[in-house]
Amino acid sequence: MFQKAMALLRGNVRVRAESRFPERVLNICSARGIAFRDPAFLGATALAFSVDRRDWRRVRAACADADASVRIERTAGVPFLLGRLRRRGALLAGLALCAALFAANACFIWDLRVEGNETVPAERILRVLAENGVRRGTFALSVDPRRLCNHALLELPELSWLTVNVRGCRAHVVVRERVPKPEIVNESAPTNVVAKRDALVTAVRPLDGEARVLPGTTVRKGQLLISGVVETKGVDAPSVSARFLAGKGEVCGRTWYELSTKIPLFRTLRAPAGEPVRAFSVLWGENRVKFSIKEAGNLAGEYDKIICRKPWTLPGGFALPVTWVTETYLPRAAVRAERTRAEAETLGREALEGWLRDRLGADGEIVSARAASAVQGDWLLVTLSAECREQIGETVPIPLA
Repeated sequence: MFQKAMALLRGNVRVRAESRFPERVLNICSARGIAFRDPAFLGATALAFSVDRRDWRRVRAACADADASVRIERTAGVPFLLGRLRRRGALLAGLALCAALFAANACFIWDLRVEGNETVPAERILRVLAENGVRRGTFALSVDPRRLCNHALLELPELSWLTVNVRGCRAHVVVRERVPKPEIVNESAPTNVVAKRDALVTAVRPLDGEARVLPGTTVRKGQLLISGVVETKGVDAPSVSARFLAGKGEVCGRTWYELSTKIPLFRTLRAPAGEPVRAFSVLWGENRVKFSIKEAGNLAGEYDKIICRKPWTLPGGFALPVTWVTETYLPRAAVRAERTRAEAETLGREALEGWLRDRLGADGEIVSARAASAVQGDWLLVTLSAECREQIGETVPIPLA
């Protein structure tokens, strides 16, 4: 492969020689140091072989000494191509202009990609970069990652680090999000644990402080469960009658909920209301050239809009500053569809159970649940009665003043 590439670079000539003794041509070429490739006998009196362009005159002289006729079958390679283009000035100028445009295009950024973001939207990061001078069409050598990081982080406090790596026409924006500072909790502050809702206590596990309820006890919301004020007791009657502690612990209990919601006995669907309409445009850098369609600007009512962007690239991933944009408009009309009572009751129950699970958290669970429903006009009232098991303790500070 490498030898073929070098032969094309120097220019390759395929020669056909005819003689009574064609093998003498090869012997004379070898004796005179002429390198030949791919010899092939074409009969008893003819053979073909390849030589470099610079050796063609020597081959012709050698064939004359061997009383052989020689002619060129075909030529290939860069020198012959440039020789043909030399007589076509306009084509050569066009190729030179295209090469210059491609070289100039490689000095600008036409594609930006954001990496490393999870919670911060990429659109917001690109908007801040555009305000700081990095957008499509920016001169690549003018990007200063250090200055850009210092200015962009002031507007993006959720990020701890940002840099821009430019590779050809593409800029890779690499970010690292800031780890939120943990909340500082005063572990020594005196606190109590109280009930956050009515419940039947099933287990009490005090970690610090004194338990004030026993399993099997019914408690009301706000009732003291674990006290952070502990009376000191001793035979010598200490001078300090009570100690203030950080009341901690877990109190598990059974709780009951009755939740209600209304679900409509109908639903509104968006059905197709006509043929889709498409509009096309070309993005050149930050500029847009629209190919307007009459129907695209006169759509009445509701419609869905689908935008498809297709950047133009050359083989090898070389990005061009051109993006073909197709906008598809799908007309829609609102259509009312009836919903059965069973479907509405299922939707209501799922919604109420989902809300209840979110409220209970990871430590709670629904032990049993029962749903009932009643029709009220075009609506269905769904009521969920549920028994749950959850952690009912809530830590509250003890006022010392």
